[in-house]
Amino acid sequence: MATGRYVIIGAGNIGQRLLRLLSADLELVLVDQDQKALDAALELRSNGITMVLGDATSRLVLENAGLKKSDTVLITATNEKINIEVARVVKQYFETRQVFAIGITRTGIAAMEELGVEVENIFAVGAIGLRNRLEQKTKTVHGIGLGKNEILEVEVHPNSRLAHKTIGSIRPRRWRIGIIYRDEAIVVPRDDTVLKPDDRLIILGDPRVLKTVAEMLTFRFVQFPLEFGDRTLTLLFGDEPEVFFAELAYLLKTFPLAQTSVVHCTSRPDNVERTRALLAAQGLEHLELRQIPLVELLADPTAAPGPTGKVGLVVLSRTHFKHGRNYLSLGRSRKSLLMQLSQSFRAPLLVSGGTFPYQRMALPCMAEDQMQASMQTALEIAAPLHFSLEALICKPSEYIAGDEEFANYDSMCKTIDRLRHIYRTEVRETLLEGNPVETFSEVLKQHSLLVANVGEWRQPRRLPDWLAPDVPWRVVDRARISTLLLPADQETL
Repeated sequence: MATGRYVIIGAGNIGQRLLRLLSADLELVLVDQDQKALDAALELRSNGITMVLGDATSRLVLENAGLKKSDTVLITATNEKINIEVARVVKQYFETRQVFAIGITRTGIAAMEELGVEVENIFAVGAIGLRNRLEQKTKTVHGIGLGKNEILEVEVHPNSRLAHKTIGSIRPRRWRIGIIYRDEAIVVPRDDTVLKPDDRLIILGDPRVLKTVAEMLTFRFVQFPLEFGDRTLTLLFGDEPEVFFAELAYLLKTFPLAQTSVVHCTSRPDNVERTRALLAAQGLEHLELRQIPLVELLADPTAAPGPTGKVGLVVLSRTHFKHGRNYLSLGRSRKSLLMQLSQSFRAPLLVSGGTFPYQRMALPCMAEDQMQASMQTALEIAAPLHFSLEALICKPSEYIAGDEEFANYDSMCKTIDRLRHIYRTEVRETLLEGNPVETFSEVLKQHSLLVANVGEWRQPRRLPDWLAPDVPWRVVDRARISTLLLPADQETL
């Protein structure tokens, strides 16, 4: 273990972490020009530490810190210019045996290495790396990209769908944000931290997931639905029409999904044999077909057959969600069952209506908070496949609508215009008047695919629907065309 007197420059995040990591036997001196930062550091470690208030780029301050009697200096400021200047002063005026520093840019790292300073890249290691160098331990982060985990550095594009969102709302699952570099300073990622345009992030996790996350952050899009997963899961409830299997074959040719599995949620053997014949008629006899009760699949989505890859699209027939049908055996209504499927698989649901190929897509705009994510997905589908996209907006009534409704309407119109320019594609904007359920339902008859977001629906409740109608749900329920239902929380990788 290293011994002697150690001088730490900077009482910020890295400096404070070092105070926790370094042995209590070491004599430490902490230098910073922010008294509040020194006070916070003193609460972490009150014994064996000396606080020095001052600018570490000053030779006099470093002399007062006892640099001549110290054998190791650790420069941990998050401003690289300061680190370079401190390193220059230390190497020019003091005979310190070891000098370690945090580097941020390639140019800065090269400049400090030319001074004879050992540099750790802040995006790769930070405090742990410095501690390991001092105590001559194996570095715990370098070499992590061996197939199981990986580290990438990405910059948040202003038009990324993850920009302006909190890390908590994104809810990363198989990846993490290690550190954020913003305006020449380090931001420690927390659930309430908002990702801002031009932030540089260090992300780590599953290499397959990181590729998709990096594309989302940097505004380099993958073809839908690979951002959710690379598997198709088809759910059958028996008596699906022949056109459903034709639409399934169309989907598998249209979207770049690697694997497809079929689950029969009924135990009737005649239905299973009929399904095999219909799959074979569409050239899909190679698909794996298994029988799993729906209640078991909802309880454990991982029971679905297929490889370990994440489900990117769940396909089922609209014939089993006809108006008036409830799934009483499961204690669920049509609405609650679709919401449960969306939540369980965290993937889009394609409710087949037989209206393919999808040449005309419609996006009813009803909730501004979910609209942007829904429209981005619709544009990602439309652009490479040359589908036309029509945004439907119902103008608020001047007689009954309030200021909030008109503000929401104006915001949605601006969002459509902004995304149209970002994606450089044509989006037809249709303004409607009157009862939104009636007007949307009538216009949708002219389209082949409806795009909607489950996050716009209200949770099922006991009150009759006519007392407080759930308009987004009723639009979907009354539609008779194929419908793509996007999950409420789309950033769940």
